[in-house]
Order: sequence, then C-alpha cells, then structure tokens
Amino acid sequence: MLVRFRHVPDITDHFDALLRNTILPVTVERTQRNNGFSLRESNDQLTVTLELPGVAKNDITVNVREGHLTITAERKRPELNEQEQWIRNEMNYGTYERTLRLPYAVDVEKVTAVHENGLLTVVLPKHEIAKPKQITVR
Repeated sequence: MLVRFRHVPDITDHFDALLRNTILPVTVERTQRNNGFSLRESNDQLTVTLELPGVAKNDITVNVREGHLTITAERKRPELNEQEQWIRNEMNYGTYERTLRLPYAVDVEKVTAVHENGLLTVVLPKHEIAKPKQITVR
C-alpha cells in the first residue's frame, strides 16, 4: 500500500503563529539571531566573516583561547523618548556569542579583527607548526 508523504510542520512554527496572531498581535519580538557566517581557509590562514549589522565596534569582543575562537557582540535596543512608543519591532537586540573550535594551531599574536559595513572579519594566521610543508624525497 502506498501512502502519500505529508510534511509535518515544526511545532515552533505553530507556536510563533499563535503568539503573532492571537496573544501578542503587535508586539512580538524575535530573540533568535541568525547571523550569516563564513569560514575560509588558505595555506597560511583561516578567515572568519560574521554579519553583525547595527553592532558598534566597541560592543564586539574577539578571543582566541585554547584552540577556540569566541566572538561576542551586543546590539543595544535604541531608547525611546517620552513621546514615542513601539508599534512593532522585529529587530533583534541583545547579546550574541559564537564559539568555534579551530582546526589547527594559530599564531595568536598575529590575529586581526576588522569590523566594517556590518561585517566582522577575523583573520587567524596558521602557526608555523600547522602550515603544510613539502618534504623533499631523497
């Protein structure tokens, strides 16, 4: 007997719809942050790029410790003056943290981080012991 496949929706979709349409029709604010992320490798370095729109440079921390890269950022909610109130706000605010296990040893002294146009780029040069070496066959 053949049975037609039916997609089962995720329960969180139903819960979000319930909140959006009945309980809190105007003021639902999403707390989940899905920042775009990329990781590139060359022979000499690893480059991590992370989308952090609306985050001030002073609100970003980059740490490399014990083989892990940790990026922490905070996007602060703007203050409203006395004559203003939120009608709807679907922007994400709060603290974001992401930790990556590095695939090899990096030269911690040469790590650089640049925040420009909403993108954080962290360049992690490989430590000499992690760089590929060509061995001459005798």
